[in-house]
Amino acid sequence: MTPALAPGTMRSMLQRRALTAVTLASLLGVVAQFLFFRQPLGLNALLLTVLFLAAAWTLRDGALHLDRRDIWLPASSIAFAAFCAIRADAPLLAFDVLAAFGLAAATVAAWSGVPVSALPVVGLIREAWSLSERLILGAADVLLPAWPRLRIVPKRFAGASGYLGGVGLAVPFVVVFAVLFSSADAVFARSLENVFDLKRIAEFMGETPGRLFIALAVAWPAAGALAALYRVPRDHLVSRARSLLAAETATVTLALIAALFAVFVTLQLAYLFGGRNTLDAAAITYSAYARRGFFELIGAVALVGALLFGLELAVHRRGHAYLVAALTLLSLTAVVLASAWYRLDLYQQAYGWTELRFYANCAIGFLALALVIFAWCVVRGRMFFSLQPLAMAAVLVAFAANVVGPSAFVAHQNIARILDPSGLPADAARDLDADTLVTLGGGAIVELVDSFPRLPLSQRLYADILLRIALSRRDEDRRPDWQGFNFERERERAALVHARDELLR
Repeated sequence: MTPALAPGTMRSMLQRRALTAVTLASLLGVVAQFLFFRQPLGLNALLLTVLFLAAAWTLRDGALHLDRRDIWLPASSIAFAAFCAIRADAPLLAFDVLAAFGLAAATVAAWSGVPVSALPVVGLIREAWSLSERLILGAADVLLPAWPRLRIVPKRFAGASGYLGGVGLAVPFVVVFAVLFSSADAVFARSLENVFDLKRIAEFMGETPGRLFIALAVAWPAAGALAALYRVPRDHLVSRARSLLAAETATVTLALIAALFAVFVTLQLAYLFGGRNTLDAAAITYSAYARRGFFELIGAVALVGALLFGLELAVHRRGHAYLVAALTLLSLTAVVLASAWYRLDLYQQAYGWTELRFYANCAIGFLALALVIFAWCVVRGRMFFSLQPLAMAAVLVAFAANVVGPSAFVAHQNIARILDPSGLPADAARDLDADTLVTLGGGAIVELVDSFPRLPLSQRLYADILLRIALSRRDEDRRPDWQGFNFERERERAALVHARDELLR
């Protein structure tokens, strides 16, 4: 056990060892993805086991006495890992992997000062439970204690480190936003292709999730295991710092992302809002251009909100430059959101409304309110209290959707475009999807029955068939009991009775 130390000494020791554990675990994760990505079990298992045990030996407390009876633990762990490179029988291979893992964990316990081979059964169970907690908590057990040490740099480099940290933090977000914008916009994708090898980047991005999963799957429990080497009571864990990011880091992150957004917005203003012929720009129609990027743009807007929320909670001493960068990014994000709405509107002009497109418009409305709320929170420094107004915005949008009625609205809009197609674009569909309207039921049936006499003959004949099918599937004369009364369903029932008695005779 670690001898009793003064709180300041204990904290300093914890920070140093936690930083070392984070560093070694991260290196193990990097090595693991190189060894295991798209590779079967074999020599890689032995190499990773040896490297982990070497890292654990490096981090152990040299002042602790090690019981010689526990020597068999690391030796057996390495032996079973070596068998992974020798045997190919699936059941045996599975046992070898589990044995190597379990013995490596037992080795960690032994090197932390616990005489594993001499423990009674109850002691073994207690120690296994404690070590399991460390493995599950993993990096969470050491990241916060290590954070103060990660931020310590010579004073003359402190400013530069903040800016470099901002660049490092911005890079993954810039890549993600660039991929989203490239998927959303052919013009933007072609512009990037003139600068970067997108094919190679796409191949790299395709491998990234798998490699990242392997790295995290190894680094996370490894960090917890390495933390278990020094038996520091949880009472000594450093409390959460009030701020985790320097203002310079957050400012540079927002500025770099805003620069990418500015490039995309410029292209949007030129090609989409400006009405230039997209056939010249990307060899696709406006409807296809609109369909391609809606969900990617919505995802980008949502990601900006999540990023800004996280930065606001973590940033230290927000300065004027930070506020300008945050508000600039929010303004550009609003333009991206407007582009998403405009694309959706173009698509609706070409193909009409569906319930999904109705709810997509609701999502755009909520995101627009969220951007306003975020802007207010940034200016007033009240991001900690943003969840309540966001919840109110969600309630407001949901209330509006209930008042409008999705099925009736969709049916009304789609029927109106058939009755008066003069405002439709040249490549727009001009057929009424009556099947969808009947499937929606409720207000859609009411709208279809009300407009039935005014429909074009071909559309009216098909609607006649669908309404008769709907009538054959229900007893429209039977009113539901009062307990199950529903206003829209009652309107639908009355409309079907009217159709049966007046329209379909």
